[in-house]
Amino acid sequence: MKRSLTVMAAAVGIVVASSTGCSAVSGSAAYGQDAAAAPAADKGKAGHNDADVRFSQEMIPHHWQTIQIAALASERGSDSYVKTLAKEITEHEAADIRVMSGWLRSWQVEVPSGDIDMGHDMPGMISKTQILALEGRSGADFDRLWLSVLAKHLDAGVAMAEKAAGSGEHQGTKDLANKIVKTQRAEIEQIVDHLQ
Repeated sequence: MKRSLTVMAAAVGIVVASSTGCSAVSGSAAYGQDAAAAPAADKGKAGHNDADVRFSQEMIPHHWQTIQIAALASERGSDSYVKTLAKEITEHEAADIRVMSGWLRSWQVEVPSGDIDMGHDMPGMISKTQILALEGRSGADFDRLWLSVLAKHLDAGVAMAEKAAGSGEHQGTKDLANKIVKTQRAEIEQIVDHLQ
């Protein structure tokens, strides 16, 4: 577990320090390019409501957890699709975390820490039991479980984003929420196809 978190922290540090590149995973390359451009920094100063704050405060730990299991995929996975998807998700979700953290700071609201254990009880989060199951597998067994767990996790993220897009006031938040809905739905479809 400690090694996974170290790998995750290193991956996020590299991503945050550098710009995101293009993806080999269909549909994600555009997300990586648009996510950084659309919710521009000046949008953080615009009006916002409780739904906007809640979205960033809940989506940040949700994204951190996605990055956590992506780090496991780089260590334990064997399928090139799994490894590519894990890398792409790490890149675009780290960029989202940076943007949402900036909004929360501009609103003088606490930014959630990177402590993964804090979010396990939040709806839509991966349970500790599931994390342990992933840590105990490798190869093809890991790949199938990882894709299944990830698809459910992404689906919960879609529900969170749809809610923010419909009830938020902050335009940057709504733009990002809509992008998350579109991208994660596409990723879920790809995962389902790959599992068949």
